[in-house]
Amino acid sequence: MTSNSSTTVEASPRVHQLLQRLHSLSETQEKSFSQILFYVSRLVRFLMFREIWSPAAEEHMKDKFVALDADKCRFIYLLARSLGARNVVEAGTSFGVSTIYLALAVGQNMAQGKNSLEATTIAGKVIATEKEHAKAVRAREYWKEAGDEVEPWIELREGDLLETLKIEEGMPQEIDLLLLDSTLLSDLRKNVC
Repeated sequence: MTSNSSTTVEASPRVHQLLQRLHSLSETQEKSFSQILFYVSRLVRFLMFREIWSPAAEEHMKDKFVALDADKCRFIYLLARSLGARNVVEAGTSFGVSTIYLALAVGQNMAQGKNSLEATTIAGKVIATEKEHAKAVRAREYWKEAGDEVEPWIELREGDLLETLKIEEGMPQEIDLLLLDSTLLSDLRKNVC
């Protein structure tokens, strides 16, 4: 982490400690020899065979954080706060690190708007999707650890995002912010093209 998260993100010390721990775990995992070897092998496979992704790569990433780094998480928090975002969709929550930042922003935006008539008619939430059940379980554990600042603002939908984000599945009328993870773009490309 290059800057102190407590200077840009409003949260309790407990949540800041959790975020610092999760970013540290993610960073350690990213810098491990096995993960570096994985990335090098993916690059070689792309250069030699134009292979963007594979079932073996998918299997390898099942237990990986795939988390945005701390600076990017702070950026999405500040973006959500500055937009006054109340309804956010995160496609691919993984272990829920960036979801914590989004939920903090949504909760604070909702609290800030409590005095207006509009706030009584709009329910804020982060709709997070995750297709890996084990990652969803871990994310829920982290959100529970974060407590009431975070947990009430998250609705997790497990499964393929092409199914979990259908309008008839109870999506809000308007989405203020969408966080779309880049690895999901290849999944979408395969399914749409």
